[in-house]
Amino acid sequence: MVIILGDLIADFSVRIARFPIQAQDLLKVAYIELGPGGATNVAISAARLGLAVACLGEVGDDRFGAVVLEGLQREGIDISQVMVTPQASTPVAGVIVDARGEPAYLGYPGSLQLTALPPAWRQLIQEAQALYADGWVEHTGGRDIILEAFRLAHTAGVPTFFDPGPGNPALDNAWHCEAAALATVLLATDDEASRLSGIEDPLTSARALLANGSQLVVIKRGEAGCLLLTGEEMHISPGFPVEARDTTGAGDSLAGAVIYGYLKGLPLVALGTLANATGAAKVQKLGTGHNMPTRTEVQAVLERFGLDPTSLLPTPDKSGC
Repeated sequence: MVIILGDLIADFSVRIARFPIQAQDLLKVAYIELGPGGATNVAISAARLGLAVACLGEVGDDRFGAVVLEGLQREGIDISQVMVTPQASTPVAGVIVDARGEPAYLGYPGSLQLTALPPAWRQLIQEAQALYADGWVEHTGGRDIILEAFRLAHTAGVPTFFDPGPGNPALDNAWHCEAAALATVLLATDDEASRLSGIEDPLTSARALLANGSQLVVIKRGEAGCLLLTGEEMHISPGFPVEARDTTGAGDSLAGAVIYGYLKGLPLVALGTLANATGAAKVQKLGTGHNMPTRTEVQAVLERFGLDPTSLLPTPDKSGC
């Protein structure tokens, strides 16, 4: 079972014609949807590729929490250990996307209350196939939960995957460096990697992060593809030239593919190709959550560019590997 920890939020997605939006403007909305978001996008991406996935985290006992839980259950994701806190409100991201496919975000932090790793989660983490978390937390308790879970997984030999993201500007994000050092696989953009390492050059930065403790560093470079680096090998994987309708969730879909490919033991070149194809499948779709790419849509990208999907997407089994 792959565990996705924390950042269980709702996404309220809207597509508009253009930015900026001024006070008193009236713009036509071309798309609107409410569904699961945040790290649930990674959970959905990994599950759609064929992995067994469970989410651990907290939502409020409100309509947004219900949207998140119902959405995950619809995707076949185990939500049995998600905590529903009475009187708490679930975080919500307002995602506004323009005609070029570029998003802006409005964040409602909610009022979650969990501040420590629940005892019931510890054994699940120790027995997991893999553990994923991202760097967005709404309070310091979320930070502490992720770090404790990563230490627990590290001791148990469970592969850990960490995407720092931009972090929460309202909090001290120095903890990202500690989480990155505990991550078996680190996923970051050029800017995020530079922030973690203090080094501007992407390759030098990736090497420094690898030396810090990770076994694989994946630098996400948008339409340009990704850079993958291990202690023995480096590969620059070019992106697939497709029309980008909405880039929201592209990094999340790539993370789901990296988790899948890593657990399946794909070689570095194949892993980069699968990751980029999954991201390319996502950006051609509007929204996140239930609009994350399906296995069939990833296969279609690979076939469109003359690649054999069977070498990258073996027949799935719900036991994971």
